[in-house]
Amino acid sequence: MHNPLFSIIIPTYNRSHLLSKTINSLISQTYKNWECIIVDDVSTDDTRTLVEKYSKSDSRFQFYVRENNPKGASHCRNIGLEKAKGDYIIFLDSDDMLLDFCLEKRLDYINKNPFLNFYVFPMLTEVKTNVFKEKKIPESNYLEDFLSYKIWWGIMCVTWEVSFLKKLGGFNINYARLNDPEIHIRAMLLSDNNYKVFNDSQPDSKYVLAERKDYKVFSQKYYDTILLFIPDIIKKLEEKNKSDLKHLLISYLHTWLKHFINYASIKQNRHVYYLFKKNSIIGHNMYRLLRIYSYFRKVDKYLGFRIKRILAKTI
Repeated sequence: MHNPLFSIIIPTYNRSHLLSKTINSLISQTYKNWECIIVDDVSTDDTRTLVEKYSKSDSRFQFYVRENNPKGASHCRNIGLEKAKGDYIIFLDSDDMLLDFCLEKRLDYINKNPFLNFYVFPMLTEVKTNVFKEKKIPESNYLEDFLSYKIWWGIMCVTWEVSFLKKLGGFNINYARLNDPEIHIRAMLLSDNNYKVFNDSQPDSKYVLAERKDYKVFSQKYYDTILLFIPDIIKKLEEKNKSDLKHLLISYLHTWLKHFINYASIKQNRHVYYLFKKNSIIGHNMYRLLRIYSYFRKVDKYLGFRIKRILAKTI
């Protein structure tokens, strides 16, 4: 395929102050056969005005507004997928950027490696404001890594073959968080290794770190999602006779304990612990210890600290 169409899908919500950089990175592409589908999650800023300014001067830009619930980037991405006419799909967040050679370079790799379900390329990650560093992708078992919450690439690093992505079903619109590991785990399981990670390729995109302004809200979203994510992924593993890998999901419990336990209620914490026990990722003794820790960390900080040290050695 010598001149395929790339569909670049961007969900956005109140990011008009950032979106221009993303859009301009597309206009600068050396490969010109692309369309950009921007799906607005019902913004209250001037996103529509901004995008319409671009679309009037460049017909490759299309603008849609999400009309049905649920709210969220995943739903907007799926709307974009429905509208896309491209042979290959790339998803960007509204503050990500593609380097000007990105599409041309990716097409070269695609032409040299045809018939894969998806292609993964390295990115540059913002380490501090406007300072970017390459995020190396090691040679690894990527399915096991994503199950262990080791995320080596962002959503903009992947170029999807459109029929495979539609067969995959796009994104799970019920997830407020964990969208990247969820879709990549499903993709790797469905693909049966018919994908390739180009570890040594030059980084061709920029990932901008998002500021988390409200950790309590972020914690609630992680809580709501983890209750769905764990049983969903275990079911997918069972369908592929890979149940022996489910123990790796304990890393998502580690993340909860490290980042979110302080923002959750005792009841929420116990729900999370029970989730991992119910799905046989932790045993009964560990479950009891976590419940005890969840209580004493609030009423007796010294005892809670001692239990935390025990957990750090055993979980």
